[in-house]
Amino acid sequence: MCWLILFSFLFYSLNVTGFRIKNFVFVTSCMKDEPVDLVFWIPYAASVITFIIIPHVGQWFLLGVFLLFHVVCFFSTYKYWIWSNEEKTVSYHRHFSHTRHIIKVREKILVPDTFHIIVFSLLFINLIATILFILM
Repeated sequence: MCWLILFSFLFYSLNVTGFRIKNFVFVTSCMKDEPVDLVFWIPYAASVITFIIIPHVGQWFLLGVFLLFHVVCFFSTYKYWIWSNEEKTVSYHRHFSHTRHIIKVREKILVPDTFHIIVFSLLFINLIATILFILM
C-alpha cells in the first residue's frame, strides 16, 4: 500500500511542478495554469505524511481525500464523459491542447489528456486500495 501511495503522490506532484521535455508537455505547473489544484494537493500531501507516520490514522485521512477527489472529479470531468456538454468539452480541449493525448481528441466527446487519464486511474486504484487496507 505504501509504495502505491508514494508513487501516486510523486506522480500527482508533477501537477505542482509541471513536467516538460522540449516540446513534449506532459503536464503544466498548476502554479501557472490552475492554482486551485494546489488547494487539493496540500491536504493530499498532509494525508500521505500522516499515513506514513501514523498509518491507522492516516488511512482515514487518505480515504477522505480520495472520496473528496472523486466527488470533485465527478462534477468537473467525469459527468462530461457520460453526459456530453459541448461548451465544457470545447473549453477542456482548448485548455489542454498543448499537452499529450494517448487517445485522439474528438470534437464532441471530452477526451482527457494522458496525465489526467493516469491521475484518474490512480485515484480510483488508490481509493480501492485504501478501502481494502482499512478492511484488512
